[in-house]
Amino acid sequence: MGKRHDLYVFLTIIILSFFCIVSFLPYAPATDEAKAFGFSDDQIQTGKSISFYSQLLYWFQTPLSAILLFVLILTPLGRRSADLALKWTRGYRIPAALLLGIGYLAVTFVLRLPFGLVRFNWLKSIGIYSTEYTLSNWLYDYALGIAVNLPYQAIIVCGFYAMLIWLPKVWWFLAPLVGGVLGITYATLAPLLIDPLFNRFEPLNQSQYRDLQPRVQKLIDTAGIPVKEILVMEASRKGSHTNAYFTGFGSSRQIVLYDTLLKNHSPEEVESVLAHEIGHWRHDHIVKGILLGIAASFLGFWLLDVILRSSVGVKPLNMQSTADPAGMWLILQLLALGNLLVLIPENMISRQFEIQADVASLELARNPEIFIECQRNMAIANKSNVAAPPWLPFLFSSHPTTVQRIRMAQQWKEANLPKQP
Repeated sequence: MGKRHDLYVFLTIIILSFFCIVSFLPYAPATDEAKAFGFSDDQIQTGKSISFYSQLLYWFQTPLSAILLFVLILTPLGRRSADLALKWTRGYRIPAALLLGIGYLAVTFVLRLPFGLVRFNWLKSIGIYSTEYTLSNWLYDYALGIAVNLPYQAIIVCGFYAMLIWLPKVWWFLAPLVGGVLGITYATLAPLLIDPLFNRFEPLNQSQYRDLQPRVQKLIDTAGIPVKEILVMEASRKGSHTNAYFTGFGSSRQIVLYDTLLKNHSPEEVESVLAHEIGHWRHDHIVKGILLGIAASFLGFWLLDVILRSSVGVKPLNMQSTADPAGMWLILQLLALGNLLVLIPENMISRQFEIQADVASLELARNPEIFIECQRNMAIANKSNVAAPPWLPFLFSSHPTTVQRIRMAQQWKEANLPKQP
C-alpha cells in the first residue's frame, strides 16, 4: 500500500473530522447578540434547531462518498474496477474513465437518496416545503437533477482524460482555461435551458405583481444597468422560502425574484432586495468569480499533476500512467480534499461579494431601516439560524449572517446619513 495514498486519506479524515466537530460546538454569546438585534427566543431556538438537524444529516451523508473512495484507493478493488472497465471498452481509456465516472456518480446518487428522503420529510413536517410539493414532485426533481448533471459531468471526464492522454506535459496548464470556458458556457446557458426545467418563470410586468414594475424600473434607471426584464420565479409551489438571485453571463444575465418575496414583503423591502441583486450586476461578481476560479485552479491542477506523476506504479492502484483510469479514484479523493481546503478562502471571497452588494443596496435605496427590517423578516420567514457561532459562517457560509448584515447597515447609516436633530 502506497504511503502517499495513506497520507491523502489521513488528511481527508482529519479535515472532515475538524469541520464536523466545529459544526456542533455551542457559543452562548451569539444568542445574546441575536436578542439584542430584536429576535425572540422562539425565533432563535427555531433557527438553531433547524441548523443543528441540517448539519446532522449533512455529516451522516458526507462521509459515505469518502469511505467509498477510501475502499477503492486502499484495496485492490480500485485497480480491478479499472481493469474491468478497460476490458469492456477494449482498452480505450477515455470510455473506460467515463464508465467508471458514471458508475461512481450512480452509486453516490443511490447512497444519498435515503438522506434526501429523510430531509424532505423533515422539511415538510416543519413547514419549509409546501403541502403542494409532494414526494413524487421531489423525486421528479431529484431524477431530473441527475439527468441534467450526468451529461455535464461526462463532458468534464472525457475532456480531462483526453488532455491527460494527448497533452501529458501541459494538460495542467490548459485545464483551467478549458474549465473557464465550460464555466462561462454553463453560466450562459443555465438561465435559458436548465433553470426553467426546475421552476416556472415569468416577467415581472406580466405577473400578478406588475404594479411593482414602475418602482422597479425607477431603481434600475437610477443604477444605470442594462436590465431587460426582472423575472418572477414560482417558488411558492415548493415552499415558503423567500429569496432573489442574480444569474447568467453576458446577454443571458437575469435578476430573479421569488414570488414568496413579492407576496410576503413590502414594496420597500422588495426594492432593497432588488438593489442588492443589482449590486451583484454592477460589480460583475459572476465574471469575477469565474476569473478567480480559473486563477486558483492553475495551482490546483499543477499540484494534481505532481501527485499523479508520483503515484504511477504505487500499489494497490498500480497506475501505468497519469492517464490510467485507475487514477480516477485518487483524482476524485484529491478533488474532495481540495474542495475542503479552499472552502474558507472561497467563502471569504463570496461573503465579500455579498457585502459589496449590500452596500450597493444601501446606496441605491438609501433606506437602511428598510434594509434592516427586510433582513430581519427574511431570516424569520426562512427560519434561519440568527445565533450561529462566529466560526460557522467563517467556515461554511457564502453569505454574511443576518446579524452581521444588520450591524453593517447600522454602521453605514451612521457614516452616510445625517443624524436627525
